[in-house]
Amino acid sequence: MVPQTLGALLAFLGLAAPGIVFELLRERRRAGLKESAFREAGRVALGSLGFTALALVLVVGTLAVLGAAGVELLDVARVVTDDAYPKGRVWAVVGVGSAVLVVACASAAALDHVLARRGREVVAVRQQTAWHQVFRTDRPEQAVPWVHVQLVDGTSFFGYLRSHTASGTPEEREIVLEGAQLTYLGLPLTGGDTPEQRRIGDVWSRVVVPATQIRYLRIQYRSLTTAERVPARERARPVDGADDPADRAPT
Repeated sequence: MVPQTLGALLAFLGLAAPGIVFELLRERRRAGLKESAFREAGRVALGSLGFTALALVLVVGTLAVLGAAGVELLDVARVVTDDAYPKGRVWAVVGVGSAVLVVACASAAALDHVLARRGREVVAVRQQTAWHQVFRTDRPEQAVPWVHVQLVDGTSFFGYLRSHTASGTPEEREIVLEGAQLTYLGLPLTGGDTPEQRRIGDVWSRVVVPATQIRYLRIQYRSLTTAERVPARERARPVDGADDPADRAPT
């Protein structure tokens, strides 16, 4: 069912927001799962229903307490039973609806925090491939990856990284090598049984290798100015004497 009015659309987005917030927060701390759109939408809907119901109880309870104390912000019972009442209290209705949305989203964030503490989820999981990690995140400034690609048949190529497929399924990824030092190691391209190693960068400008043909990759980082090998970018470490979560033994 598609919302037909702007109000209905905003109401739908408001109802779905808590579940979406919760799922986005959880995805920061866990690896992405392959699942059907129906299952993912169902989980978001159920989460939104639970968080919104909790928020309604809290907000309506607060309004009831304020009403008993003589501070009547909005009569929820009249909103439900009297069609004319909400028209005269539009801003109060909007305010209460916004409060429900804020409380529901805050509840989603609070539950994510509790689950993270119970599961000792101290580090957010990056939704990226190992290729992205070594080719982008770990690459030092003013350096370029020098890559050794070994194929499943034992053939190898050496060259500077030109580009690579950053996302998609492993079967759809490709890597492109280039450079004057582009090197081939394997059986002669012209035929023969004796493996050879020779530079092909003076003849071929690029080599495109599909991921399905790759056995493994080995990477160095070389300076753009001197072509000398440089160390990979180190991840942030705790200050001296502090406990590194990555070094903790599992319990």
